[in-house]
Amino acid sequence: MKAPLFYDAVMGSRAFSLFLKDASSSLGHAYMVVCPDDETVAEFFTLAATTLFCETGSACLECSACRRVLANGEPDITEIFPDGTAVKVAQIKAMTADAYISPTGSRKLYFVHRADLMTAEAQNKLLKTLEEPPENVTFFLGTANQSRLLDTVRSRCRPLVILPFPRETVFAGLRALGVDKDTAAAAASCSDGCLGLAKQFADSPRPGEMYREAAALLAGMKRSPDVLAASRTPSLAANAAEFLPLLATATRDVLTIKTGGSVPAAPDTTALLKEAAATFSLRALAVTQKLINKALEELSYRVDTLSVTDNLLFSILEVKHKWQS
Repeated sequence: MKAPLFYDAVMGSRAFSLFLKDASSSLGHAYMVVCPDDETVAEFFTLAATTLFCETGSACLECSACRRVLANGEPDITEIFPDGTAVKVAQIKAMTADAYISPTGSRKLYFVHRADLMTAEAQNKLLKTLEEPPENVTFFLGTANQSRLLDTVRSRCRPLVILPFPRETVFAGLRALGVDKDTAAAAASCSDGCLGLAKQFADSPRPGEMYREAAALLAGMKRSPDVLAASRTPSLAANAAEFLPLLATATRDVLTIKTGGSVPAAPDTTALLKEAAATFSLRALAVTQKLINKALEELSYRVDTLSVTDNLLFSILEVKHKWQS
């Protein structure tokens, strides 16, 4: 199974606390783990399995039982992944047939990744087992979109909904993985509370550097000559479509600081964000967000990049002066 990268975040989620409550009393026969982030679902599965098999009952990840689970060496645990673009009926048939074979230990666990990709035939096959579940067997269905599961399947599973994680939680998780502050801050802000998306963003080239450049651009926008300097921002000149989402993130962070909040970033970047907050009004920041989104939309239509970015920068300066702090 997938070794957890965000142990504290997943273990601390409300969904996992509900699972732990069941695990300590009466474990159900089927759970539906709902989350749009496949990384988080996979880590939930790992921690659920290690919790139930751990020699200490705490998902220590260090005992022989936990190590066996992580090494995919536990015979009573089975994972099902989509075969291409779907989870097919043959996979579910094999799983349900195996479920009626007695476990080598005390319980069998089955984890279906992206259960929302099960074909209708596969779901109906699983339904028959969920209606008359074998003893000492628990099914976990991971789904990004529970509406794609049959009502009859959903009704036989206990839902465990993993809500988006707070930005601070995502930031702390990335920092624990050794991600630098600026990159972690940018990734946490852009991830919409999804751990996997944040990790993917943090692993992409230069996000922290682009975030810092975005903060510097906003801090430096004071007079007309500053537009030319801003247009020479390396990341903006190299790839505007990649840079502008970071500019939107920095703008949102300036707005947070402006309203008395704080953002997790390196000291030099935080200083730039505070400098921008001191010169932008709340309304100017809100309009700047809209201008950036409009520019991104124009770029998606293959409008000339230089004209789009130049117009954006002049417009940002214009609204800044129109709505003074």
